[in-house]
Order: sequence, then structure tokens, then C-alpha cells
Amino acid sequence: MKNFSTTVIEIVSVAKNTIAMKLSRPSDFFFTAGQYALLSLPALIAPDAKGAHRCMSIASAPSDDHLLFAMHIGESGFKQTIASLCVGDEVFVGSPVGQFALIDGDVRPVVFLVGGIGITPVRSILRQAIHDGDTREFFLVYSNYCIEDTTFFEELRAIPQLSYHPILTMTDADRLSQSWDGERGYITNALLKKYLPDVRAPIYYIVGTPGFTQAMTVILEKYQIPKEQIKQDPFVGM
Repeated sequence: MKNFSTTVIEIVSVAKNTIAMKLSRPSDFFFTAGQYALLSLPALIAPDAKGAHRCMSIASAPSDDHLLFAMHIGESGFKQTIASLCVGDEVFVGSPVGQFALIDGDVRPVVFLVGGIGITPVRSILRQAIHDGDTREFFLVYSNYCIEDTTFFEELRAIPQLSYHPILTMTDADRLSQSWDGERGYITNALLKKYLPDVRAPIYYIVGTPGFTQAMTVILEKYQIPKEQIKQDPFVGM
């Protein structure tokens, strides 16, 4: 696997305890929206049992002139080092891999079932769909604890260039203000039936923690959704 040398353009906050790292994009780095890559750091500022490498989904689109990776801030040596990087610092990115991508030529509706930081490959797919003028119908069913924890919250609330339906739901009632007029609670059968004209028609893309992925799979099994209509992301980047 080839390693590409990139440099930090900026690091910004995109949610509570969550940062996005914008990197320069090598001219020969090509990928498909929804893929992930191995991030490698030249050195760590603190020990890390997993080393100086992590697989992370690419949050930018193939049509963007940069690479973007979003992640929770953590106590690991790897995450501490990422948070300490400065503009111009070197980061290595491996060749992109993964099959979590739209099906070319398929016109069926697309439903993303997403938990937390799992939004990163979905952002890539949506941005590329805008660039391509995709005419499919997109539903984003996105679960977080509260608004402050929702990565890319403002960006994802409205994407006028697509036939796009954002369904954001918050699960921590104690941290929600009365101003939140969206959905509350976990993603359920009832929530899908509320927003989807035909639950059995779409292609489903699931991405989140193993527990979240399993819960979503159980929901779709109750509707007898064929396995070929379900794509799952391995949730890399922990």
C-alpha cells in the first residue's frame, strides 16, 4: 500500500470534543466517496499501544481539492498528537480502501442510518452527490446525544442541491433545550415508517459503533430488507 505525504492546512472544531483535520491532497491521490484510509504520524507526543497509525473514513469528497478527516478528541497518544499538530506539519495517508459507496446507475432512494462520528463517510458521499448532480432521493437518519455532539450539525441540516431529507434525532433528553424541535430518542421502526414512503424500497447504508450497527440491522431484519439492499461501514478510526 502506497503512503502519500500530506501537510496540515487547518484543524478546526466541528462538534463538542470533535475536530476536523484538513490536509493537502496529493495530485495522484484518487478515491471513491465513502472510502477510508490509513493515517500515519511521523512521531507521537505520548505513548500509544496501537502505534502511530489509524484507519479513518475520508470526510471530504473526491471532487474536493483537499482531504478531510474528523475524529473525537481522545486520550490516546495518537489523538493527542493529532490535536497538537500545526499548519504545515506532515501526515501520511495510505491508499484508500472500502466498498461503502453508492451503486453506479442505481436510482433507488438512499437511506443513511448513522450514529455519532460515523457521519464522516456519509458527508463524503453527499458532497460528491451534489457535485455530480445526483437525482436520487437521500434520507439521512442521524443519531447523536445532543446538538453539541452532532458533527457537521449546521451543514447537514439542509443541502438544497439534492432531493435530501435530514432526520436528526437526539437521545439525551437531559441535555436538550426546549428550542430543539427535531426528533428525540433512538432510531426505531416507528421513526423509519414516519419518514420513509416505502421502507422496503431504499438501499440502506449503516455506519456507527458495533452496537449501533447491530441495532439497525435488527430493525431492517424486521422489515425483511434483503441483505443486498444493506451496506455497512466497518466504523474505522477508533
